[in-house]
Amino acid sequence: MKSLFLYTLIALVFFVSCTSSKKAASSLILHLPDSLPALPTSEIDLPVKINAKPILFKANFLVPTEFTSDGWPNYLQPSCDFRYKYRFVRSGFIITCVNNVLGVQLTGNYQVAGAKCLCSLNKPVSPWISGSCGFGKEPLRRVNINVSSRLSFLPNFKIATITAPGKIDAMDKCYVSLFSSDVTQQVLDSIRASVKNFCSTLDATISGMDFSRLAQQSVEKGFRKTAISKYGFLIINPSAIRVGQLNYIKDSFNISVGISCNPEMSSDSINKEIGDVHVPVNVGENRNNVSAYLNTSYDYNFLSKLLSDTLRNRVFDYKGRTIVIKDAAIKGLGNHQVEVRIDFAGTNKGRLYLRGTPVLDSAKQTLTIPDISYSLESGDLALKIGKSLFNNKIKKTIKGKSYLDIGALVKSNKAMLDSMVNRSINNNLSLSGKINQLRVVGLLAQDKMLQAQIYVNANLAVLSNGGF
Repeated sequence: MKSLFLYTLIALVFFVSCTSSKKAASSLILHLPDSLPALPTSEIDLPVKINAKPILFKANFLVPTEFTSDGWPNYLQPSCDFRYKYRFVRSGFIITCVNNVLGVQLTGNYQVAGAKCLCSLNKPVSPWISGSCGFGKEPLRRVNINVSSRLSFLPNFKIATITAPGKIDAMDKCYVSLFSSDVTQQVLDSIRASVKNFCSTLDATISGMDFSRLAQQSVEKGFRKTAISKYGFLIINPSAIRVGQLNYIKDSFNISVGISCNPEMSSDSINKEIGDVHVPVNVGENRNNVSAYLNTSYDYNFLSKLLSDTLRNRVFDYKGRTIVIKDAAIKGLGNHQVEVRIDFAGTNKGRLYLRGTPVLDSAKQTLTIPDISYSLESGDLALKIGKSLFNNKIKKTIKGKSYLDIGALVKSNKAMLDSMVNRSINNNLSLSGKINQLRVVGLLAQDKMLQAQIYVNANLAVLSNGGF
């Protein structure tokens, strides 16, 4: 995607570079605008799929494995005539998450011991009559605990949760003492109180997680230019950030993250001073689409180096002749015209100049140079004789070849373009998807630079192995 502009330029050079001729200036007058129109804002929304297993493994250590009554293993006495103690040991837990509501089901076992007595004036007046469940050789009783937590992504790049215990269900009831007293509810109430304290601690812990500094640094980077290999410098210019709804599906957490921006790519590496930047965070539905408009602007010195580095010493065979490109350069001539210079060797050697006004038909996705002219400098006698004998034929050939089908060029490079969006980003993240559409929507040669506008529509996704 980032090199389509270069490929278009190289193709423009090659569909005329294999033809030698003498100067043939055109009287065609072209009327082009002096600037390209403003582009719409780019909307980039990426589904993020996170492998849940490593996260749940870490979460396993955050959730207590044991809940006990206060003062365990001593008795807790809520009233004059009753005392008890209990211990709940959880096993695994089951996670659900639908639209930012996280559910946790804990399964486990509990043991309880209790005693009753007779009281008078709020004082025991009889011996304690005791009983227990799950002690000694008795099996522990089974219980299920449900906890729900609602997540909120705040505009200040923080995360807030509201966590509370849900249904607590004792699958096995516990009766103790000679009076067969059912202490199950007292145990469940105490377990609920312990779980509620855990929920409050969890909410406080998460609210203390401040991602604002890291997020602000990332936002500020969006206003700084980043070198993209040898193809120039990219600046994102973000204007809004979107966060979708978190869901848990098939061992993965899923959420979409989006950005509104006005990206630019150029040969200029200088960053402008930026003040305090504020990019709002909006929470909404999950979205999955990339609709991006890219402004590109390259000065001719940068393009010349790019062309020369790409083409130097490239060898081509043309109708029994060998052509070796030794150097290439491009410059502006004014009135939206450009000049491409090609130094070549091989069977013949010399210097070819191509001049004209590149004209884009954005609807047909074609590039033409209707006013193309050319000249040849060479000390090669054979080349001089050839251009004199075949001058008219050469004119017709080069006129017919001053045309580039950008749509066909994109189609022929579709595999290469898709490979650019199906790759590893780092050890934790990878990118996958496909490019649905790629078009050049604007092209204009200025005196000091060449400008192009590119539109890309794609469906992309970010995959994480959960190893944060």
